[in-house]
Amino acid sequence: MGGCPVLTTFDCYSAQTFYTIEQEITRKLGQAEMTLSGAESGRGDACHAPGSAPGWIGRARARLGGLEGARPRRHVGHSIAFHHSVPSTMPVARGIFDERGDRAAGAVVIADHQTAGRGRLDRGWEDVRGRGLLGSYILCGELLPEHPSLAVMLAGLAVLRAIGECCPQLESCVRLKWPNDVIAVETGAPVKLAGILVESIFAEQELRGVILGIGINVNQREEELPSVRGGGLPPSSLALMGHGGSPPRAGYAPIEREDLLVALCRALDDLCAPGSRPSAEAVHVRWQRALYGLGATVTAFTADGMVRGRAVGTTAQGALRVRLGGGETVEIHSAEVVFSWDSAGGER
Repeated sequence: MGGCPVLTTFDCYSAQTFYTIEQEITRKLGQAEMTLSGAESGRGDACHAPGSAPGWIGRARARLGGLEGARPRRHVGHSIAFHHSVPSTMPVARGIFDERGDRAAGAVVIADHQTAGRGRLDRGWEDVRGRGLLGSYILCGELLPEHPSLAVMLAGLAVLRAIGECCPQLESCVRLKWPNDVIAVETGAPVKLAGILVESIFAEQELRGVILGIGINVNQREEELPSVRGGGLPPSSLALMGHGGSPPRAGYAPIEREDLLVALCRALDDLCAPGSRPSAEAVHVRWQRALYGLGATVTAFTADGMVRGRAVGTTAQGALRVRLGGGETVEIHSAEVVFSWDSAGGER
């Protein structure tokens, strides 16, 4: 393909290279919707006039701007493009990368609402306007991970740190679920708080950029959460978990999304920036320790058929290692995996 960038979506950790007509249509629809909303409100498509974003975005920009100091580079969150509604923040972030190249490093796209949010395995991501933190974070140039499979590990660890800083009462119960979910574990089966989607951009087989799509349920009430899909975890929100799982009473103080956004940008910066980022080996060790479900019996539905065994660990590339009944260990790179939670565990 010469020097033309190729979009690669990592479903778990096996690379499947494609940039389909459907994705291009979705991207154009997103641009069209932003153009329409800009025309209706007097804002431009790519750049909002000062004051067009809500107050919490303005405060987050100011706080992150104050961190710049004398750094020789721009940090994650130095640029925040806010949209009231888009189909998905991912193609918007891809457009920024296409336009700026390595100068897009650390740029962030946030939406108050997504009409066609995407999750793993082409699932949709449902949200309620103004209740979650929905964003895409561009890693390229100096912020580029050593290899694509490292990106989902970095994102998961960053979300855990951000939640721990903003909701310290939840720090002990928030974990990761292989391969890309953020969950809360108290009693019984875990509940899902956030999801991560990774898209990597290659040119001539060289990794040029990574876009992290991160959606966090922040202030949703119980009746605002989507229904449980087959094989999926029941969803919850930080606000619900912070109130002991009970519906927040009238007048409760919501979790400030600006605090979570600033904490997440700072965590990603520390994990990805030269001079502060840990080695790939250290990231893998920390990520595996945060996984909930190691030791559990799992059933994996792969392209080659069903695999059943016990989850015993992960590889450096993030594949799930499953020990079969006969003692053989196989690696699961891409599959729908169902965990038996009563046998789950793993380090913290």
